[in-house]
Amino acid sequence: MKISFNIKELIRSFTPYQICYLVSVIVLTVAFTVFMPDMMLDDMSNSFVVVCSVIAVLANPVCELLIAKQSKMNFVVDILFIEIPEFVLCISLGWYSIAIITMIFWVPIDIISFLRWSRHQDEEREELTVVKRLSWKQDVLVILAIAVFSITVGYFIGMIPGAEDSYLEALACACGMANGILLLLRYNEQWYAWFTTLVLYTILYVISGSYIMLITVAAMLVNTCYGFVKWLKYTKSHTEKAEKPVGRAGI
Repeated sequence: MKISFNIKELIRSFTPYQICYLVSVIVLTVAFTVFMPDMMLDDMSNSFVVVCSVIAVLANPVCELLIAKQSKMNFVVDILFIEIPEFVLCISLGWYSIAIITMIFWVPIDIISFLRWSRHQDEEREELTVVKRLSWKQDVLVILAIAVFSITVGYFIGMIPGAEDSYLEALACACGMANGILLLLRYNEQWYAWFTTLVLYTILYVISGSYIMLITVAAMLVNTCYGFVKWLKYTKSHTEKAEKPVGRAGI
């Protein structure tokens, strides 16, 4: 299995839009932290939790943009700068199911996904990973699995003392896990799961008073639309190429 990565090639691949997108997120986060620190978290007494929140805010849009670019490096950013800081944040907020899923699901699946994506490079552009689409039957199975997981996990998590919003949190976990599995398998429908996850996280952040996290949610919602269109165009064009009959010019 060949695992290669060219940092210079990745940097050169960023478009003016993508650069402006990242700069905007950084400026908003810094401004929010400096001028409105009281709106970051309900409890500002733990400086380590605050720092983790800022790191996650900055790293999430970077990771999402790398996913939109079909780059396997999104998984490295996810583990180091998102999963670990958000685990700390979730423990402090009492979101135990999300914290547990982060450690037993997201970290391992990021590692596996990085290795799998490394095996499916685009033939024309090496920095891209080949992506595909689900059938409607597979869509239905995914939705059913999310529903069953949410109800089951929400019920049991609700029994843990100090747990907050167990069913809503479980639904967010289920959609996030669906996103992770679909992303691992390189399916375009992971964007639907991720969009739903972001909406649910928005509700959770507002309820908990973690307003700084709304910056990264808003940024990722923009990038979700951008990434979905990019992946859709890619899957459509490659499906057409695969279905196109080969004539003399292609022999």
